Amino acid sequence: MKGCKSPMVKRIDAHQHFWRYRAAEYDWIQPGSPLARDRLPVDVRPALEAAAFDGCFAVQACHSAAETDWLLALAEANSWIMGVVGWVDLTAPDVAAQLDRYASRSLVGIRHIAQDEPDPRYLLREDVLRGVRTILGRGLAYDI
Repeated sequence: MKGCKSPMVKRIDAHQHFWRYRAAEYDWIQPGSPLARDRLPVDVRPALEAAAFDGCFAVQACHSAAETDWLLALAEANSWIMGVVGWVDLTAPDVAAQLDRYASRSLVGIRHIAQDEPDPRYLLREDVLRGVRTILGRGLAYDI
């Protein structure tokens, strides 16, 4: 079409982890594994640039509000971290209040590693469904 410009397409890594490694918090990482070390923006950015990525989304790796706060701080300090998929306690009656803490920040979704739950019907529980409905009602993604 004459006079019509193509929108600029960005290449984005949609699932990138960052952490300050502590075995007790990241117990799914085997001791001695190449993952058993800090994974910080300075470690990741060169690989993203080499692969011609414009940025990434940071995704939680443990069930921790403190980690979500830290990831959001990383996103604020690094403009190429375009958003955060964090964690809140889906089963808590105060899910809305938990989300309110992040309302003005770059939170784009919530992730809970459901396969770690001992209850095979975890995702069907009413408290979990209430939490997911609250997340979706805020326009956030639920990363399963």
